[in-house]
Amino acid sequence: MKRLLALVILFLTLSAVQAHGESVPPNIWTFNDDYFTVHGSPEMVVSIAGSPEYDRGESSAALIQIMNQGKILGFESENEPEDANEIALSTIEQDMEYDVTTAVGVMASLSAKDAPLDIKTPPQSAGTLVSGQVSQPIQFEIKVWEGATAGTYPLEVNLTYQFQKDVQVEGDVTSNQIDRNILYQEVNESHNVFIIIREQADFEVIEVDSELLPGSSGILRMTFTNTGEETASRATARLRLSDPLSSTDYTAFLGDVDPGDEVQAMFNIDVDPDATAKTYSIKAEIEYEDHEGKTKVSDTIYVPAQVGEPEDRGAIYQNPFLLGGGLLILVALAYGYMKQRKGRGSND
Repeated sequence: MKRLLALVILFLTLSAVQAHGESVPPNIWTFNDDYFTVHGSPEMVVSIAGSPEYDRGESSAALIQIMNQGKILGFESENEPEDANEIALSTIEQDMEYDVTTAVGVMASLSAKDAPLDIKTPPQSAGTLVSGQVSQPIQFEIKVWEGATAGTYPLEVNLTYQFQKDVQVEGDVTSNQIDRNILYQEVNESHNVFIIIREQADFEVIEVDSELLPGSSGILRMTFTNTGEETASRATARLRLSDPLSSTDYTAFLGDVDPGDEVQAMFNIDVDPDATAKTYSIKAEIEYEDHEGKTKVSDTIYVPAQVGEPEDRGAIYQNPFLLGGGLLILVALAYGYMKQRKGRGSND
């Protein structure tokens, strides 16, 4: 009687938990007096919903979808019913045995494994899935690393759920006093899904040469290199300037830049007269077409541009060597001029 009461309490608890779509607790019951043993279980298939492709540095969502393809492989008759009541009980049990393929309280978690990205979302619930049912897409926020290498990477989806391992029905059908006892089995399994980090062009500035002085226009040269895996077609470098630097010539056509190529761009930069001599940070970006002909813009590249000290015309007077040399030149010029005039006077 105590065992029967415990089973009834367990069944009520399981029923309440299933109604809320949550996991049921494991149990250790074994049934010796049931009418059937069914062979089967849920069979989970995990896939990515939508595009599996991402760019390096991208923050986006990976949509995971779960399908239950559970199958019943066969029934075994354990005990023959002996009277009308047992026949009715066996019929109820047989109907319930078909739930062996239902996955109860499915929880999914996503792991990056060796993929160059971070998972931002904790485990998510997929509810209860009967055989043939597909879950709604489960959203996991991911962040692809800035320095990720293009390629195909596996992500691990871990599933935990329970399913009905066995059923026992007993009681009196006539008075509707029926006990339905269910044995659940817990499952923990892993599945791989695959994402693709796209090949793309990427740029760095490896050399900068500036001829910039306050109050004048000068040339800023910078050398770009394509550090990515894809050719950047019809690439154009573009500067974004702020005071005290400006330009009417802030773009430079680079052409097709293959991976590993280096290409130089030149810009004519105007410097305000009151600009302080120091290093300024200039923003540069590359606009190009990818292999599909789509226009892309690179990440912002920060380029150091050095504005030098203004030319000091009085510096010559502060340098005794320059001053002495300048005076000798002036004396020589004056002497030659006087000698030339004296010669002309004599001829006259």
